[in-house]
Amino acid sequence: MKTLKKLLKSYTFNILLVVVFTGLVLWLTLKDNYKEILSMLASANLGWLLVIPLLAILYQVIIGWILRKLTLLSNPHYKLSQGIVNAFVASFFHGVTPSASGGQFAQVYIFKKQGVRISDSASILWMDFIIYQATMVASVFVLLLLKFTYFYQHYSQFFILVLVGFCVNGAVIIGLWALATFPRIYTWLSTKGLLIGVKLHIVKDKEKALNNLNIQLERFGSEIKKLKNHRKTIIQVLIANSIRLLLYYSIPYFCALALNIQVDPSYILDILALSSFVSMINCFIPIPGASGGTEATFILMFSTIFGSIAASSIMILWRIATYYFVMILGGLTFIYAKAKPDLVE
Repeated sequence: MKTLKKLLKSYTFNILLVVVFTGLVLWLTLKDNYKEILSMLASANLGWLLVIPLLAILYQVIIGWILRKLTLLSNPHYKLSQGIVNAFVASFFHGVTPSASGGQFAQVYIFKKQGVRISDSASILWMDFIIYQATMVASVFVLLLLKFTYFYQHYSQFFILVLVGFCVNGAVIIGLWALATFPRIYTWLSTKGLLIGVKLHIVKDKEKALNNLNIQLERFGSEIKKLKNHRKTIIQVLIANSIRLLLYYSIPYFCALALNIQVDPSYILDILALSSFVSMINCFIPIPGASGGTEATFILMFSTIFGSIAASSIMILWRIATYYFVMILGGLTFIYAKAKPDLVE
């Protein structure tokens, strides 16, 4: 068991997992229609091909800007370039660890090298999580409302996973808010709730679980109070996160343009919604980078709009730009950041 846990924490093993699952998905994607898909990729529009990685970079720049805005609350000399470095490093470690679990640890390390105290970096990451999670849940909720009937009818086999993913993500932020706001809910969870968890073998150590709950609630409540005193920053970061998500969800549209696929303007909202739904389902895939499941889900969902061949071609461009390209830049950025001398706190 210890050997398995050590193996799962190995970056080399996780990268190998990504390569294996990606290779398998590519083989399944290309085995029946490889001539058509390769022909479509070979005739892609060079101009749009250059735009796609620029959009992926812009996405990371926006994250860097958000990190800078939040860091300025406690570190007034923090630079945009430092925030961008932090964003790329986080993307790399999110991509090479199961369930994207390593990103925040890497961010704390980079913050420390950049002269930000560990206590401040933990506060910044909590504020970032709260605002991003709230923005993401709100944006997906709007897309669900706008396209619920259509997608329920056409994607019934996947839509339940989308709804569950949405509920899980929504429950995290709403649950923390409710626990911090309503004492009765906390009292029930800390007593009867934990006992139920122990009986169902969900909770192994009641005291440890209660201690972790108290720590998380204390941090959540502290950051909520801090954010209330910086309303202008909250609004700016909310807008930036909305733009960030809109940008990410729209990348498949630009991939279609690059492949000379005519996209009816009425499909743009569908593309945004489908992209958000793929992200919702990804939260159930514990493999690093959600490799394998992401590609398969993307093709299955987008095939109803573009057909399987076009959807497969779009997926290849989309995945290269949003995952592998960013992973390479993130890895190189980490090597660069690690080599730089630490700044004094």
